[in-house]
Amino acid sequence: MIKKIKNLNLRTIANSGQCFRMYEVEENVFNIFSVDKMLRVKVINNNTFDFDCNEKEFKYYNYYFDLSDNYDKYSKICKKSDKFLQKCIEFSNGLRILNQDKFEMIISFIISQRKSVKAIQTSIERMCKLSGKKIKNKYGEFYAFPSAKEILKLNKAKLLSCGMGYRTDYIIEFCKDNIAGKYDLEAMDKLTDEELLNTLLSIKGVGIKVASCVALFAYHRMSICPVDVWIARVLDKKYNGTIPKAYEKYAGMIQQYWFNYTRINKI
Repeated sequence: MIKKIKNLNLRTIANSGQCFRMYEVEENVFNIFSVDKMLRVKVINNNTFDFDCNEKEFKYYNYYFDLSDNYDKYSKICKKSDKFLQKCIEFSNGLRILNQDKFEMIISFIISQRKSVKAIQTSIERMCKLSGKKIKNKYGEFYAFPSAKEILKLNKAKLLSCGMGYRTDYIIEFCKDNIAGKYDLEAMDKLTDEELLNTLLSIKGVGIKVASCVALFAYHRMSICPVDVWIARVLDKKYNGTIPKAYEKYAGMIQQYWFNYTRINKI
């Protein structure tokens, strides 16, 4: 299925730190996994894409890639005097905030702590292979992201073999809490930003950075800005340590522009 889409750069999104199961399997060809779904997308040119799915399936990916939102608006909030952000936006053209599964994001970002992206992906793929449902299609065999029940079918030694280390106990406890109904992940959509962060912070093993990542990448809270070493460095060097008031409403999106540019260019 050929689609014309503005402001969509799969390579930039795959390397943006917001998702861990999007892979460029050959030049301009991507395998994209979300929960129990697998999509192959071929980039034909900057604005043309071949989605290997039907129209019904594409509705899911229209939401997943946030294609209903016009991302041109984010470049317009950049202050004319802010040459640094202008450079970041131009460099990161096509970056979008995905709408990802809430359970998958909580588990993935618990795993992500103090790990490189490659190590995070390795741990997640090992876990999926051990406990996720097998997906067979013309591209090969793959594995869905497991549910809480499927994860708990693994003993602790098996989870440790996925390279999760000290995070293993956090994952086990959250899966048990999820099954027990302690956290209604969908109902949490209705919480204010502050309430959502506080609820996420009540999950064992979730600190403010992980909570902020989940709020932005699973709950699409665009005003929430995850701060890691790269963003802290940007704020200190370029903005006197604080996010400019003009950017607060879309701080999460601005953060992605800053993060992508500074990490790749080692600023």
